Amino acid sequence: MELQQLINAAPLLLRALEQTLLIAAASIVISVALGLALAEIGLLGGRAATFVTRCLIEAVRGVPLLVFVFLTYYLLPKAGLNVETIYSGSIALSLFFAVYAAEIFRGAFRTIPKVQAEAGLALGMRTWQIQFIVLLPQAVRVALPSLMNLSAIMIKATSVVSIIGVWELTLATQEIVMRTLSPFTFFTAALVMYFVLCYGTVTTGALLAKRLNKAQRA
Repeated sequence: MELQQLINAAPLLLRALEQTLLIAAASIVISVALGLALAEIGLLGGRAATFVTRCLIEAVRGVPLLVFVFLTYYLLPKAGLNVETIYSGSIALSLFFAVYAAEIFRGAFRTIPKVQAEAGLALGMRTWQIQFIVLLPQAVRVALPSLMNLSAIMIKATSVVSIIGVWELTLATQEIVMRTLSPFTFFTAALVMYFVLCYGTVTTGALLAKRLNKAQRA
């Protein structure tokens, strides 16, 4: 009986999984780009810029994700941005996790020996050239495993935006459970889907980092 219910609900769950992947992919790309920008501003912008970015990062890190999602959902209309809930949820995830990506990039840049930048200056390169041509590729390689771990966390965090009505895997599972009264079956199915996505993301990141390290040594 429950197996047949699961088979019947499979197309709906797969569509919800696709929606989850779409939200996660968009949020990951935007948060990594914003995080890199924040890290660069903090590293290159002087004391004032460093202070402002640190305050911003610590302020966001001190807020629970659920609260941040609600704040984004209610503040966007007040700012004149009347967007659909899926966009509101994606924006909230992107902004929230951008500060964590910024910390990952900042730590990655700090692992690079200063002699690299000094060598670039000796060759007559400008600061931005050193940062993006010499240091950034090395920082990305160092940051990649942590960024992939962050991506796995963001995939799981997409479930939080269901609280504002974004239709994705968790909300779809809740709707099916309400119709079938089989919570164990369908939440177990959702658990397996989330696990496959997150485990695949982390494993892919580890393999990429390993290959990049091998390529560098070669």
